[in-house]
Amino acid sequence: MIDFPHIPSKNIEQASLNLIQEYEKEIGQPVVAPIPTDELIEFLGYDIDYRKDGPYNDPELLGGLHIDENKVIINENIIDQNGRMHFTEAHEIGHIILHVPLIQNEFKSQNILCRQDEGFAGTKKAPEEWQADTFAAYLLMPKVMVVNAFKEISPTPITLKNKWFLNLFMKTRTARQRAVWLAEKVIKTGHFDNVSKLAMANRLIGLGLIKGLTYQKNL
Repeated sequence: MIDFPHIPSKNIEQASLNLIQEYEKEIGQPVVAPIPTDELIEFLGYDIDYRKDGPYNDPELLGGLHIDENKVIINENIIDQNGRMHFTEAHEIGHIILHVPLIQNEFKSQNILCRQDEGFAGTKKAPEEWQADTFAAYLLMPKVMVVNAFKEISPTPITLKNKWFLNLFMKTRTARQRAVWLAEKVIKTGHFDNVSKLAMANRLIGLGLIKGLTYQKNL
């Protein structure tokens, strides 16, 4: 196995933007939300297959990148979970962009199987899985698009514990419930139809648009 090097978040974000820009040149028009992950996979020369046989019987195995076949595999059990499915597709795109060149320099062929417990929501913290998750968040929710959508809701970042916010919207709700409400509003406003509320809430937290709450593993 290869030891994947550290990649700064700013480099991962730039890689996601570069991909969007390259695809915009290919199609001759701007890419808007929802970001078309399936089209981007095909643009990169990979096919998509949905399976639940063999190793994909494991519910923790959300997807895989079969480099030797130029194929992205998505666990068929998550196709009815729109946000998770597209995040997994974006995650596999992250592997294609960030890790395939490294793998091909050392091995003729190697596949990457992506487990839920090795990414953001897991405890094993495999560096390549965290990098692919980070790429997926940046790709599905580009900063400019998210900020523009958020500004239609509030001109400034929102601290969930501010009295004016509690009185105006959700006086009796918990901070997590308020984050969900804001995530839903941004998803609707920005047309992020293939993004989960959890992913959007964490993106808003990461951008400093939601204050008073740390990164969430579940909502």
